[in-house]
Amino acid sequence: MERAGLSPDEHTYSLLIDAYANAGRWESARIVLREMEESNVRPNSYVFSRILASYRDRGDWQKSFSVLREMRSNGVRPDRHFYNVMIDTFGKYNCLEHVVSTFERMKSDGIEPDNVTWNTLIDCHCKSGKYDRAEELFEEMQASGCSPCTTTYNIMINSKGQQEKWDDVKNLLARMQSEGLLPNVVTYTTLIDCYGQSGRFNDAIECLEVIKSTGLKPSLTMYHALVNAYAQRGLSDQAVNAFKVMRADGLNPSIPVLNSLINAFGEDRRDAEAFAVLQYMKENELKPDVVTYTTLMKALIRVEKFEKVPSVYEEMVLSGVTPDKKARAMLRSALRYMRSTLKS
Repeated sequence: MERAGLSPDEHTYSLLIDAYANAGRWESARIVLREMEESNVRPNSYVFSRILASYRDRGDWQKSFSVLREMRSNGVRPDRHFYNVMIDTFGKYNCLEHVVSTFERMKSDGIEPDNVTWNTLIDCHCKSGKYDRAEELFEEMQASGCSPCTTTYNIMINSKGQQEKWDDVKNLLARMQSEGLLPNVVTYTTLIDCYGQSGRFNDAIECLEVIKSTGLKPSLTMYHALVNAYAQRGLSDQAVNAFKVMRADGLNPSIPVLNSLINAFGEDRRDAEAFAVLQYMKENELKPDVVTYTTLMKALIRVEKFEKVPSVYEEMVLSGVTPDKKARAMLRSALRYMRSTLKS
């Protein structure tokens, strides 16, 4: 481009930065930004939001402040999109204090929050266990003239479900529909997960039936939520039945679903069936992950077959799966018991 006597403009630089950010080439994006500044081409707010998002996605949320400082030093005023990315960045890493301060700074700059802003703010408070404040923000959102969308209601339904406030869940669903907003796949997945975690399995199954009656197709995530809920309570027969219904609905099992099935068998002291699921994975070219092997080791420890744990750990390593902290703890626990048995 430069050989042809053409100089890159703001749009060209923005496209380059966006492409590098999407590809995960963070340093290349930074180099383009510096080149942009050296060429006296003023970056816009969108460019900085992409840089910020790239830091967020790789876990460097602390660099959000330096991005904001650099942005202001370039005379660029943050816009709504930038603030939304910044709030989302802090929310992703549970920095509620920074979420709130960024929200206040946004308003002091004269920028009105939109649905994305409010939804992120409410969700951050819910994830931090600040349910009462989330409820207040939900009301403040409406008082400000910003109407809740389906995502907003999904967040609030999940919040009430986590608190097992089932009447509130029903009221939110009714209120949502009265405003012309239909529950979507995320709504039903949230309901199934909340009902399942609370042991309200009949309600969870009823949700699946409602989904089918409305013409929506149950998702793999929905079935995973149900299988996982059964697994956590050691209800392996029910977990298997949910798995069979999932297959009958034409859905192929994923690694997370199969891991939950292994956990169901393990919790129910059915280690042979747990290993049968591992064999199923191998036969169907589904690569077991660290959760698979850790859950199998847990199943063996539950039935006191400590001597078999090291071989599972070895298979995990040989298959190219890197053991995590939990897997190493399982191995140490088994070895510790084996040593104590030998001493006695």
